[in-house]
Amino acid sequence: MKELNWYYPETLADAAKLVQQKNVFPHGGGTGLLLRKLSAVDGLIELSQLPLQRIKITGDCIEIGGTCTYGDVISELMKTDPEHILVKCLHHSANTPLRNRITIGGSIAMFPPWSDLMGALIALDAEVKLLGKNSGDFPISEYIKDKNLHSESLITSVKIQNLPWRSAHYREIRTKSDMPIFNHTVLLKTADGRIDDSRLITVGTASKFTRLSEVEEYLMNRRIETINPSEIEKRVRLKFSGSRINDPEYVNLKAGIELGRLIQKAL
Repeated sequence: MKELNWYYPETLADAAKLVQQKNVFPHGGGTGLLLRKLSAVDGLIELSQLPLQRIKITGDCIEIGGTCTYGDVISELMKTDPEHILVKCLHHSANTPLRNRITIGGSIAMFPPWSDLMGALIALDAEVKLLGKNSGDFPISEYIKDKNLHSESLITSVKIQNLPWRSAHYREIRTKSDMPIFNHTVLLKTADGRIDDSRLITVGTASKFTRLSEVEEYLMNRRIETINPSEIEKRVRLKFSGSRINDPEYVNLKAGIELGRLIQKAL
């Protein structure tokens, strides 16, 4: 095995230069190294000395540093909003040692199909702050679709609006520590007994994630007491594929049933 070069930048300016070197990649929690072919890696940038492990909460915005772990996010948001969707999404993700290692920036950059984080960030219209070749703030949906934004760039933080949503999260798992086959994120706003707005995201589909627009249309302006889970199930048409999916039609059926239950739970 070839020798790896390690870099330890102390400033963001130094990190921006390093990340633009060929075959040199950021190293945060290190869990992503298990999925990468190290033969294609010449160097790793150790990020722990950079000011990226901060969570800043203001009246209308939450900014989470790129090297914050799942555990950091849970602990900080629990202080002000225990019902926040990110708390619900991350609380049961992976296991305790991994929650204390997996970083927010790394999870966004890699976006594994079992991600418990990405559904919430997509639903919340998060913005990703990049440093390096592509410096600036980008909508997370644009970052996911445009692979050029990943090139020679470092995620320094992610920003989300700090708004009062009713929320719920579901993970389709076989054992407690299993990676989910799919997961649902539900965000709802109500006014005068009606659904005023909804954001419904499923992660783990053939296209990585799917926004359930047809169900959102069904919910719009509907009185809460008239919401019918069976009508929700009929409007869920998700495509699943991959080695972990034995029966795509069954998984779609299960996803519809669980989404109906989850919306009721959020309400």
